[in-house]
Amino acid sequence: MERLRLDPPALYLDAQGNVPQFESVRQARTELRVGGSAQAAADAGLYAEAVGGLVFGDSRDGQDPRHFLTHPTASGTHALTLGARLLAGMPPTRRVYLPTPSWSNHQRIFEEAGFEVGHYPYFDAHERQLDVDALVGFLCRLPDPAIIVLQASCHNPTGSDLSRDQWDVIADVIKALGHIPFIDMAYQGLGDTLQNDNYGVTAMADRGVFTLVAQSCSKIFQLSETRCGSLSAYCPSAAQAQPLARTMQSWTRMDAPPASLGVVARILSQPGLRKLWQDELNSMRDRVGQVRAALHKTLCRLSPAWDWSYLTHQRGFFSYDPALHPASGLAEAAALPDPRIVSASGRLGISLITERNLPQIAHAIAGASAP
Repeated sequence: MERLRLDPPALYLDAQGNVPQFESVRQARTELRVGGSAQAAADAGLYAEAVGGLVFGDSRDGQDPRHFLTHPTASGTHALTLGARLLAGMPPTRRVYLPTPSWSNHQRIFEEAGFEVGHYPYFDAHERQLDVDALVGFLCRLPDPAIIVLQASCHNPTGSDLSRDQWDVIADVIKALGHIPFIDMAYQGLGDTLQNDNYGVTAMADRGVFTLVAQSCSKIFQLSETRCGSLSAYCPSAAQAQPLARTMQSWTRMDAPPASLGVVARILSQPGLRKLWQDELNSMRDRVGQVRAALHKTLCRLSPAWDWSYLTHQRGFFSYDPALHPASGLAEAAALPDPRIVSASGRLGISLITERNLPQIAHAIAGASAP
């Protein structure tokens, strides 16, 4: 079900260099009891309702709930795969556009579903920032409606996200031209609050734009062993929602629900566990921000001629800079304490940096970027 990755998996290490387990997850697992198929079905229903609330946020308020669909999946990758297959059965749109750059698995997933895959401008590598004007211009010049893959927050691999105002512009253009947004939401709550990180989804739904969302619980619940995710759809009309709901129901009959569904369902539905989880998620986000600030400060001292400001402007687990490409020699084992810190695409894994290895990493980066 999972695809082979071109980039190493995105991991989060705590200050001691360990992959932590959330206490909220531990408590939910302790409460979880084997209840057979009836309990599994109840967990799946509770999970879909609760995770749908994370994905859509306030956009469901006062709306017909039948227009908001959520189906449990085995992971975020599984959700993307199901979404691609779903769109492949909805002609005439046969072309998908990905951001440049994008997560390495995106292209493989859509090509295997039978789509032609193109790319739209997103990140200006020279300026190390978003190029929203180029993105909007590209969308406006497309001759036909297409599927536009967007990332909700903590963009992989650049860490550069659309602001609320930019999301509004993109949503207006997509609505006007009839494009279909497919939003990948793997890091909700790790860039900003849960509500702010789903703004792109609500911007589309509030405008009545048919939208698919592939969501992952793996990172935000630290589910390193048994993952889960969801595929959600906002349908502006009942006529559009009904066949999608039937398709999702057929998937439910075929797929065994992941064991972690019950864990996530309990956390999101029990106020005490939910608050504990949100506190743990906020702490993880804050620590990643502190690592960014510390790396920025160290690099400004080691290499003051270089502009390192992008490190504090970008968000989430990743940063991206042309100077960090492996061709610079940065990824050599002698330079880095962990080869996963810089991937084959040149992505810098901020979430793999600890207080202990930061000085060595900063010296390697400063050396690679020296004129």
